Amino acid sequence: MSQKPHLYNSIDDLCSLLPAFKTALIQDPPPLKGLVGFDGFVDTFIRMRQPASMAEFGPKVAEAAGIAASYAVNHEGDKFGGNGPLFIAAFSDLFSNQVDVSYIGGLGAGKVEPIFAEALDGKVDRIFSLAPSAHSDCLEFTDGKIMLGDFDACNEITLERMQEVMGQDAIDQELNQAQFISAVNWGKLPHVGEIWSYLASQSKALGRTPKEVLFFMDLAEFEHRSEVDVQGLIASLSDITAQFTTLMSFNLKEAWQMGDRFGGSFHGKKDPASVSELATLLRNHLDVDKIIIHPNDGAACADAGSCVFVPGPYCQSPLISTGAGDNFGAGCVAASLMGLDNAGMLLAGNSTSGYFVRSGRTPGLTDLVTFVESWAAGSLPERL
Repeated sequence: MSQKPHLYNSIDDLCSLLPAFKTALIQDPPPLKGLVGFDGFVDTFIRMRQPASMAEFGPKVAEAAGIAASYAVNHEGDKFGGNGPLFIAAFSDLFSNQVDVSYIGGLGAGKVEPIFAEALDGKVDRIFSLAPSAHSDCLEFTDGKIMLGDFDACNEITLERMQEVMGQDAIDQELNQAQFISAVNWGKLPHVGEIWSYLASQSKALGRTPKEVLFFMDLAEFEHRSEVDVQGLIASLSDITAQFTTLMSFNLKEAWQMGDRFGGSFHGKKDPASVSELATLLRNHLDVDKIIIHPNDGAACADAGSCVFVPGPYCQSPLISTGAGDNFGAGCVAASLMGLDNAGMLLAGNSTSGYFVRSGRTPGLTDLVTFVESWAAGSLPERL
């Protein structure tokens, strides 16, 4: 693909998209049924007080090496987490919980842990729990976050365990009815690639029409996975894309790391043109239908014939950042299922995330329209 990317530089440039965006989101959505997996985390949130930013924190830690250090924080308690649970909650909230969605993942050994049962009540129709939840301590800064994860439970998320817990009939029923599958957090789940490939092969065996099911992938911080693992994932994409319409989403750091494998030199480049160029590079080397890259201030999408960059409603001091990427993904999937093009899809993803970091809540579709209208009018606040 050599076509020059279409760069929208500001909300003013996006005005031409707003009528179609509003029309798509205010209509009654079609009945939607989907499948989401496969992780599960309990997140302990720790808000850094001093130093408040990662830029300040890093040098101070380095200076204290070999000695000791103490920093002021606010402990903000435990919340349900994991990319899959956060995605499915956000997706359901976008549609005011009027969707039929199933979750497969590590939400408890034997039964669903109370923190997930409470958080997903009314949002998820069926839960198939394969393993205990993992745990993360989330250090939140004004300019990002550090996730400290205990991933041992993630080793129990396997194809064999899924087949044992669900049974073949339930798996086939889910695959026969799903309009979309969201498969997230490959980076923390060492055996989930086998599940991804199985879903594609079994969907084909059941006679589902190729490309009729949307398959959303988010690798989610995969730097600790081996090169053999990454190459195995890349090799598996052809069969998955042959059966599903595939979207692979990266944050900017992940995209830089993946780009390194294909001769890219993008580290530190955050401008829209560079992000779009990187998205195009990845699309040319990874056998997926669309590549999405989402920095903090916008997102790019490259497909077989084009690339587009859409700015986001940047928030200087987010109320919360953990879950922003999952809200972005949920917004993209929702918009895709409602027929929006790549630019409209990114506008929905950026705005869902922008609403979330300002409020700690996922918007409904009508809230999303109001949010974008406020952004276009120049009256978007830092808190909602």
